[in-house]
Amino acid sequence: MTTVILLDEKISTLGFTPPLCIESGTSVGEVVEQIRQRNVGCVLVVRQSAVIGIMTERDVLMKVVARDVKYDEPVDSFMTPNPLTLGPDHSVGEAIALMNREKFRHVPIVRPDTGEVLAVFSIKDIIDYLVESFPEKVINLPPRPHQTMRTREGA
Repeated sequence: MTTVILLDEKISTLGFTPPLCIESGTSVGEVVEQIRQRNVGCVLVVRQSAVIGIMTERDVLMKVVARDVKYDEPVDSFMTPNPLTLGPDHSVGEAIALMNREKFRHVPIVRPDTGEVLAVFSIKDIIDYLVESFPEKVINLPPRPHQTMRTREGA
């Protein structure tokens, strides 16, 4: 029953940090540098504050690294255009279902009325959410799912 209540919570209750947004036309080199400097899994590509694309670490690896890409080319050529988004009033369960169904690691969160970017919901947010909600269970999990602990850990 607790799990159902947690899944029904609104995404907005998670308290996100502002996402990394870059303007359409920014060079791929600048995007890669921003991902590295900010240590994030994706950047949102915007035009006049509206999300028009997303570029993830996976996009960088699959579309840029080890290819004959000039780093001054615009990000628009390599981003995933028109990403699916959710609003802050969508539930955590809806976000998880979308990510599972579409095999996403990141989902932009935008205001439904204005399209203003608020956050990026990521797999890391799900893990943090579970750790905060069930600390005793998560902390006591064995390192590998099939492993059983023979003795209790801790003092």
